[in-house]
Amino acid sequence: MKSKPQDLSALMGQRFSQIQDKSGTLAQLHQHLFDILDPSVRPHCAVSNLRDGVLVVGVSSAAWATRLQYQRLELLSELRGKGFPMLTSIEFKVNPQLSRLQMQKPTNSNRLSNKASEHLQQLAESIGGDLGEKLKRLAAHGGRPDKGEGSD
Repeated sequence: MKSKPQDLSALMGQRFSQIQDKSGTLAQLHQHLFDILDPSVRPHCAVSNLRDGVLVVGVSSAAWATRLQYQRLELLSELRGKGFPMLTSIEFKVNPQLSRLQMQKPTNSNRLSNKASEHLQQLAESIGGDLGEKLKRLAAHGGRPDKGEGSD
C-alpha cells in the first residue's frame, strides 16, 4: 500500500528542527566535556554523536581511548550533573583523523647566535652598499632574549 504524498516543506522543517536541536545538544556536551577534561587531553578528543543515551567521543589514538576509558564513570557522572541525565554510557571511538586535524605547523626554531650576529655585522661593514644594509638588518636579530641568546 502506497503512502499519501506529503508536503516537502513540512517534512524538511520538522527534520531541520530535529537536526538543529541535536547539534545544539552536541555542542553543549562538547563544551561541558572540555571543561571537565585535563587540558592535555582536549586536543585529542571530540564529541561525535549522541544516540540512545550513549555519548560517542572520538579520540585520536587507542592510547587516548584507554586513558579516557579509566575516567568514563567519573565523566559520565559529571555530565549527568551538568544537565544531561539522559546519558547512560560513554563510548570512545578511535578516529585517527582527529590527530591530523590537530597538527600544527612547525614553528621556525632557527636561532641566530651572538657570535654569528657579530660575524654578520663585521661582514656588513666591510661590504657596504645595499647588501651590507641587509646583512646589518639580519645581524640585528642575533642576541635577542626570545631568540635563544648565547646559543652557538
